[in-house]
Parts: sequence; structure tokens; C-alpha cells
Amino acid sequence: MSAPHRLFPNCLQLKEVFDYIEANYDQSIGLSDVAVAVGYSAAYLTNLVRRKTGKTVNDWIFERRMLAARAFLLETNQPVNQIACAIGYQYEGYFFRQFRQFHGTTPQAWRNTQRSNVSVNH
Repeated sequence: MSAPHRLFPNCLQLKEVFDYIEANYDQSIGLSDVAVAVGYSAAYLTNLVRRKTGKTVNDWIFERRMLAARAFLLETNQPVNQIACAIGYQYEGYFFRQFRQFHGTTPQAWRNTQRSNVSVNH
């Protein structure tokens, strides 16, 4: 649905980390899940990812989820609560708060704005 290869940096040392996030971002995962999957301690993985990318593992999970959320909002008419569930959020309210924090608006308002921009530009 979206292009994650443009999201993640091309870093061979972190390929397994980003592959795991890509395969599982739509589930309830966090740092410890990623660390176990790639065979590192959470502390080591945190330091490694931050040193190589300037971001945390949870930042990358969050960014991947936001990429998917934007794609769902643009390309489907699914309600926001279904989108939240589809991209790994257990609670719609948490998704709503994170989306608003990241984009400065609600998911539905973002969808409406993006769709009106597309129709104006076509």
C-alpha cells in the first residue's frame, strides 16, 4: 500500500531490524519484540539504532505506522478506528493522539484536506 523502502535508511547493519518492523508494524510490537527477533538486548539495540539513525526503534515503528495510516486514509474509505486497528494500534484514542501530535490535525481532517487538495490539483 505504501513505499517503506523510502522510509527506512539503507543500513546493512540494521536491515534485519527494519525488515522485522516492516513485517510486523501492523501488530502490537515494541522495542523488546524487535530486540528478541534480531538477537540483541534491548539496550544494545536502542544504542545501535540511535547511533546509526538518530532515532529510536519505537520512532521507526511509529513512523512506519504513520506511513501506513496516511496510505489508508488516502486510498480507502475505512473509518479511523478500523485503520488504527489495521496498523497495529490496540486503542483508537492512542492512534488519534499520536496522529494529531505528528500531523497537527486529526486523521479525518487530514484525509479531508488531502482529498480536497487532490481534487483541486486535478
